[in-house]
Amino acid sequence: MKTTTMLQASLVAASLCAATAHAAVIDFDATSVAQLSHTNLPSPLNVVNVYHGTSYVEDGFELSSSLVGTPFHSLFVPDDHNVLYRPAADSYAMAATALATVTLTSVDHSAFNVTSIDLAKLLKGPLALDGSVTFYGTKAGTSTPVVQKFDYTGSWTTFLFNANFTGLSSLSWTQGALSRYEFDNINVTAAVPEAQTWAMLLAGLGMLGWMARRKRA
Repeated sequence: MKTTTMLQASLVAASLCAATAHAAVIDFDATSVAQLSHTNLPSPLNVVNVYHGTSYVEDGFELSSSLVGTPFHSLFVPDDHNVLYRPAADSYAMAATALATVTLTSVDHSAFNVTSIDLAKLLKGPLALDGSVTFYGTKAGTSTPVVQKFDYTGSWTTFLFNANFTGLSSLSWTQGALSRYEFDNINVTAAVPEAQTWAMLLAGLGMLGWMARRKRA
């Protein structure tokens, strides 16, 4: 009976591990954007109204700014009627104060994978410059980063991360000073156990099953 209970517990644990492999798209939906403060500037400055804050949470993931405690610390999302910033890929997109480093982590500090992100220039008109942004992913349990650079333009483009961006504890990138960009639709999934972990689990289940059959015999 005890062996059967252990086998059932192991199967439940395996199911829970598989269930953690959920996917999410951080797309700055209206409900989540509402957690940020909104600046209502008088006309004609209301053309640059934004939602702003030092951190942002959506679908179990948090974005934070490196410039907390300074006069220029904000993550920001242009509002619907903004004419200075480019429109989002969907309803909203996020940017950050010049030279701010944005860091993405899981709220429960679990490892995650990132597969893609949408990027485009932030500003409209002659102030808009093409540019590049480098992403640094830190593997869970290590201090060695994985690195990938994307070149963005005025058109919204989906960029794919390479296979190294798995099992991350964090993902960071820095906003430019002159060439400014916004980002949207960050595709993330919770990391699943590595192949050797699954192999050990299956071996353990096999051993428990053999012991159960042997006991019944």
